[in-house]
Amino acid sequence: MFLKLCKYEFKSIARTLLPIYLAVIAVSFINMFMGIGSLTNGYYENIMRNISFGQDILKLFQTVSMLAYFGVMVAMSVLTFIIIIQRFYKGLLCDEGYLMFTLPVKPWLLIAAKGTTALVMSLASSLAAGISILILIVGAFGPVKFMAAVTSPEIWAKIFQIFNEVPSWPLLLVEFIVLIILSGFSKLFHLYFSMALGHLANKHRILMSVVAYIAISMILSFASGFVMIVAGNVPFFQTLVDSIDFMPGLRGISTFMNYMFLFSIMISIVQIGVFFFGTERILSEHLNLE
Repeated sequence: MFLKLCKYEFKSIARTLLPIYLAVIAVSFINMFMGIGSLTNGYYENIMRNISFGQDILKLFQTVSMLAYFGVMVAMSVLTFIIIIQRFYKGLLCDEGYLMFTLPVKPWLLIAAKGTTALVMSLASSLAAGISILILIVGAFGPVKFMAAVTSPEIWAKIFQIFNEVPSWPLLLVEFIVLIILSGFSKLFHLYFSMALGHLANKHRILMSVVAYIAISMILSFASGFVMIVAGNVPFFQTLVDSIDFMPGLRGISTFMNYMFLFSIMISIVQIGVFFFGTERILSEHLNLE
């Protein structure tokens, strides 16, 4: 049932977001040759220099293409955020909730399905943005120079040297990926929990959801600062930091990153538990669709 719920959510979200992803990639290719790329490499400078008003036309096209690029990037980010909120709020807390809660599915499964699809689409938006930036980089350097730099033996020798100095890099990579996924779920369930809390109010539920989100964010910031202050005064952590400082080369940095990743992963797990089960309890025991 979980996969069916995810499939339904993917169809609903992808119908809106896939066109904007394609628009981002398309505008990136335009900027690769005529926008930002042409500003760096001057692809068309010599051609347009001999044409009347050529330079003005080229600058106008560059400006319009760059504005279009930044416009679709902002549109993709804002639209992704709005759809994530909308799918949860309208799907579970508004009229559609009557239909969703008639399904033979526990509330926690509905929350998990919406959170999973929202995270995947958020990562897809980030991937589309990354591909667009890569296209612009290729345009800025030029395809030939870019491939020469990517295949340069000197660059790969430096990379392998760093890997040799940091033998724990596979562990760091796995921890980083896990942290990205867990922190994504934490942020999503933070939104869901705030909307669920705001929905408990009889009036101005959207406003109360925003207030709840801000209040929770302030509490998390205060708690993080408090934990850092307490940890800074614990002898064990002071000794640990001092031992890292004396490690040679990049090993001290990698060890520090390892501890930071593990600490952040644990914090994210705690936040996910609080937000997820808090939302589940509200939807299970205090749901009011009126």
